[in-house]
Amino acid sequence: MVSTAPPLAVVIVGAGKGTRMKSSLAKVLHPLAGRPLIVHVLELAQQLAPQWLIAVVGHQAEVVQALCEGQGVTCVRQEPQLGTGHAVAQTAPLLADFSGDVLVLYGDVPLLQLTTAQALWETHRCEQATVTVLTAYLDDPTGYGRIVRDDQGRMVRIVEEHDASAAERAIREINSGIYCLSAPFLFPALQRIGRDNAQGEQYLTDVVAVAVQEQRTVAHLVAQDAQEIIGINTRVDLAHQEAILRRRICERLMLTGVTILDPASTVIDSQVTVGQDTVIAPQTHILGASVIGKECHIGPHVVLQDSICGDGVCVAPFSVVQGQTILAHTTLPPFSHLTSSEKATPAHS
Repeated sequence: MVSTAPPLAVVIVGAGKGTRMKSSLAKVLHPLAGRPLIVHVLELAQQLAPQWLIAVVGHQAEVVQALCEGQGVTCVRQEPQLGTGHAVAQTAPLLADFSGDVLVLYGDVPLLQLTTAQALWETHRCEQATVTVLTAYLDDPTGYGRIVRDDQGRMVRIVEEHDASAAERAIREINSGIYCLSAPFLFPALQRIGRDNAQGEQYLTDVVAVAVQEQRTVAHLVAQDAQEIIGINTRVDLAHQEAILRRRICERLMLTGVTILDPASTVIDSQVTVGQDTVIAPQTHILGASVIGKECHIGPHVVLQDSICGDGVCVAPFSVVQGQTILAHTTLPPFSHLTSSEKATPAHS
C-alpha cells in the first residue's frame, strides 16, 4: 500500500427509476439477500472510511434518502436525471474545496468486493493518475460502454453502445462505470461535457476523453471477476445476482465452521450470523437479522426469520419461527409454528 493516502470521497449514484424492472419501486430499493440493493453498496463504501460518503438520489427520493441517511450518508438530489455525469455534478457544492480522490460507485451494482475497490484506489494512487477506470472483459459485452485504445494500448475514450460503430461494438473490454478520479480535475471536466449523444445525457465516461485531451494520466484496473461489476437492470439480473450472493454467504459460513448440507437449496440472508459446528439441513431459509448459536441443528425444511437461537438448539423439520428468541438446548418438534406472540421452552430430558 502507498504510505500516505489522500482523502477519499465516495459518491454512490442511485437516482434512476429502473424502468426495465417493471416496478413501482425504485430499483435501488429492491431486496437482495434480505436488504435493499443500495445498502450493500453503502456498506462497502463505509469500509473504505471515506471523508465524504454521498448518495445521489432522484426517483422516490424521500424513501431512498431516508434509508441512506439512516446509514449516516449525506444525500443530494438529481432532478431531472440527465445521466451519470450530471448525477456526479450534483455533489460539486459539497466537494468544492475537496482536494482528494473521488470514487464513483452505483446503487445497482451490489456485488463489488471491497478488495477490488481498494485495488482500484491503490492503482490510482500508485500511478498518480487523474482518472482510473475499472474495466472487465465479457464474452458478450452487449449493453456496456467499450474501452477504445490507441495503437499503443493506451485508453483514449469510452464509447457508449448507443453511439458505437460496428467495430467498436466488437470490443470485449467494457467500462464498469466505476472510477477513481482526482476531484480538482473532475468538476471542471464535468463542466466541459455536453449531452450531444444518442441518449441526450451527460456521460461521466466523457471525462476520460477530457483527461486524454489534457494529456493527463489515465489508468485502469481489470476486474478479475467480471460478475462483480455487472449492474442490475431487470428481475432476471436480480435473480442471477441473488444466486451469486447467496452462494458467497454459504461459502463464507462454511469456511468459519458451519456445515451446510446443500448450499444450492439453502437461503441465508446477508445479515445472518451462525456459530461454529452448527448444521443447516437442505431447504432451510434463515432470514433477516437471525442469529444462530454454536452446535445447533436447523432443518430440513425450516423457515427462521429475525430470530435468535442459543447454542445447541434443534429446530426440527417443517417448522416456522418468526421473531423468536429460543433458549439454549431447546428442541422444537416437527411442524412447530412460533411467532413473536408465542414462546419456546427447553425440551425436557
